[in-house]
Amino acid sequence: MRKTKLALLALTAALAVTACGGKKEEKKPETVSAAETQATEATEATEATTLAPATDEEKAKAAEVGKKIDAIYVQNWSEDTEKLCKEAKEAWDALSDSAKAEVKGEHASPEYFGLDTGDVTKDNPLNQDEIGEKEILVVSFGTSYNDSRAKDIGGIESYLAKQFPDYSVRRAFTSQIIMNHILARDGEKIDNVEQALERAKKNGVKELIVQPTHLMQGKEYDELKETLDKHKADFAKVALAEPLLGEVGKDAEEINADKEQVATLLVQAAVTDGGFDSVQKAGQEGAAFVFLGHGTSHTAAITYSEMQTAMRKLGYNNVFIGTVEGEPAETAVDAVIEAVKKAGFKKVTLRPMMVVAGDHAHNDMAGAEEDSWVQKFVASKNFDRVETQILGLGGIADIEKIYAAHTQAAIDQAEGKTAESGAAETTAAESKAN
Repeated sequence: MRKTKLALLALTAALAVTACGGKKEEKKPETVSAAETQATEATEATEATTLAPATDEEKAKAAEVGKKIDAIYVQNWSEDTEKLCKEAKEAWDALSDSAKAEVKGEHASPEYFGLDTGDVTKDNPLNQDEIGEKEILVVSFGTSYNDSRAKDIGGIESYLAKQFPDYSVRRAFTSQIIMNHILARDGEKIDNVEQALERAKKNGVKELIVQPTHLMQGKEYDELKETLDKHKADFAKVALAEPLLGEVGKDAEEINADKEQVATLLVQAAVTDGGFDSVQKAGQEGAAFVFLGHGTSHTAAITYSEMQTAMRKLGYNNVFIGTVEGEPAETAVDAVIEAVKKAGFKKVTLRPMMVVAGDHAHNDMAGAEEDSWVQKFVASKNFDRVETQILGLGGIADIEKIYAAHTQAAIDQAEGKTAESGAAETTAAESKAN
């Protein structure tokens, strides 16, 4: 999907969430209707026409910037990465406003450098040395949205640092594309997994606990495990913790405690932020909630079906699970629209079932483009109201506690306090989480 226009963020950016069941006292988020995003799009289009047309020379310079952005929109790191990121930003800064509007490429657009995603100074990249002998490496896919990164990922990292004061908490991202974007635009350097492991080795870390913030044991988790296996000899003790939803069940009916707890917390947060007394009363008023995950072709896709089962078993009959990628098939946008319609609900709230409210939440879910979920729900003409809540799971206080439980289980494993990493680790994590 294409990214939304520059002004859309000002409209759809989420305010802080009140975490149900947690102790954080924060502001209630702004809900945004499809009509409002369309109005913003129209206003911005009018404002854009006030720019003077770019000259041929300006268009040529814009084309060069597009090529430079495409060159750093890659998943591989090289010794030239930092130099290329710096050159792309300097070339962008040298463009006139008219020329910036002309930047395009396979991945390039004016929004690569021009979209305001918040104050980068509020984020801590956690790439410091002087780690000590014990480290918790928090590994995330990452996001270029500064506010979401600081709040959702940074919130989890800060919580783990408080819960485990004997360990130094450090960060790594798995998406080099995102790391390059942040480095080029904001000058913030975030370690990839290999860099973070090398940093830990050079700093003399003896006990390494790796806590992924990933939702499930999917492709990213498998790749992380493979990378970690290559470096195990560099440390005396190493343990990989479970992702948020724990182990993948054998079928759609197998629900573990992590999935049930996350389902409960997510629904509670959405209900409170939507101004309802309960999910049941929301249903009685004709309101449904659609939680949007990423989707995957990995065998872990069954996790989304398990989350739908968890919602059903908890009695949340007005809750539906969707995915951006439409995998599994029943989570595709058209299938979810039909399911909500068939169930008879006329009011819909869309909210990400993702750790971070980043690009997918702002654009694929809540964007002004016609292929976003909010626009497709509106275009179906089946619903009286369609709104969005742009908030990540990482902003819910009790979600942080689940991660801490998984981290503790991994620490116990590393220190030989559990018999084996499978069922014993899951049991320990679930016991502390509850």
